[in-house]
Amino acid sequence: MAVIMRVIAGSLLLALLATAGGCARQKVRQAEHDVEQLRLALDLYLSEQGVYPTGSAAEISQLLRGHALGEQNPTKASYVEAAPGEVNEQGEFVDPWGTPYRIIIASPPRVYSCGPNKVDENGAGDDVSS
Repeated sequence: MAVIMRVIAGSLLLALLATAGGCARQKVRQAEHDVEQLRLALDLYLSEQGVYPTGSAAEISQLLRGHALGEQNPTKASYVEAAPGEVNEQGEFVDPWGTPYRIIIASPPRVYSCGPNKVDENGAGDDVSS
């Protein structure tokens, strides 16, 4: 009987670990999707506005969501949508782990998530990058 209980307990543990692993993989896939969508939104912004948006991550997030800031995005064109949980109180896009996406306007721009460990490794390590 004790052997059967150990087998059942072991099976439950494996099922829980598989579920947790599936959830972790799903978060990585979501971050991969998000960084690609943000990169495409930046490219579309460039195509329509003639320049990439500038400012803090929160300001760039607002511009991509259809807000005008100063002389930027005067037509209030929207390039990406975000659900309430995908934006933090500062207005920054956040990854599935709740960390703001890094948006670096350079040539070409870079977008990345700090990944599951929430440590900014400049797009390396477990970071999920475009």
